[in-house]
Amino acid sequence: MRVLVLASTPASGQRLAAALLRAGLRVELARLADDPADAARRGGPFDAVLAEAGRVTPALQQGLRGIARLRLGLPLVLLLGAATAEEEEAGFAAGADEVLQAPIPTEALLVRLRALQRRMLGHLSASITLGNVTLDQAGRRVLVQRRPLPVTPREYDVMEMLFLRRGSLVTKQDCLARLYGVAEGPESRILDVFICKLRRKLAAAGAAPCIRTVWGSGYLAEDPLPAARAA
Repeated sequence: MRVLVLASTPASGQRLAAALLRAGLRVELARLADDPADAARRGGPFDAVLAEAGRVTPALQQGLRGIARLRLGLPLVLLLGAATAEEEEAGFAAGADEVLQAPIPTEALLVRLRALQRRMLGHLSASITLGNVTLDQAGRRVLVQRRPLPVTPREYDVMEMLFLRRGSLVTKQDCLARLYGVAEGPESRILDVFICKLRRKLAAAGAAPCIRTVWGSGYLAEDPLPAARAA
C-alpha cells in the first residue's frame, strides 16, 4: 500500500511516516500548508491519503475538498488530535471518509486503511478468491487450494495490488510506483521477470492461472478460464 501523508508539521509528519514505513507501507510526505491536491495528483498513484492535524482548520478543509474534487477513488482518512463531535462533522463535510482520534496504534490504523480501500474497490470481505487462489488480506497471506503458500512480502504486495483490482489493468508504471515509489523503482523489465517467477511459484503449488500479462501495458488478475480450472 502506498500512502500520501499530509502533515500539519514536519515533526508530526515524520513520526507518522516512520511508523507506516516500519509497518511495510510506502509513504510520500507532503505539507498541509502546501497544495495537498497537487501532491495527490502529481505524486500518484496512491492507495490512500492520510491527513494529520490537531484540529480542523479552514486551510485543512480547503485541502481535503481539493483532493475530493479530483475524484481519485482513494480513501481519505483524517487523523485528529481533538476528534470532538464538531471536529468529526467538519472533517466529514470536507470530504474525509474516516475521522480518527490520535494517537492510534499503527496496526489499528492499517486495519482501517485497508478496509476503506477494499470497500472503495468493491470488495465486501478481506478474502478475495480467483479460481483456487485466495488472498487473505486480514492475515496477509496467500492460499492455493486452501493451503497457505509461502510468499515474500514483495510477492504478497504484488498479489494484493492485482487482486484488489481484479479484472482491471494495472499498468507497469502504476505497479512500479506503488511498489517502489515514483523515483525509486527498477526498470520495467525487472518487473516482468518478477511477475513471471511469481506465476511459476503459484503454478507449482497447483494454482490455476489468474495473473495475466498485457504485453506493453501491464498486468491484471482475473478468474481463470473454465478449462484452466479443470486442469
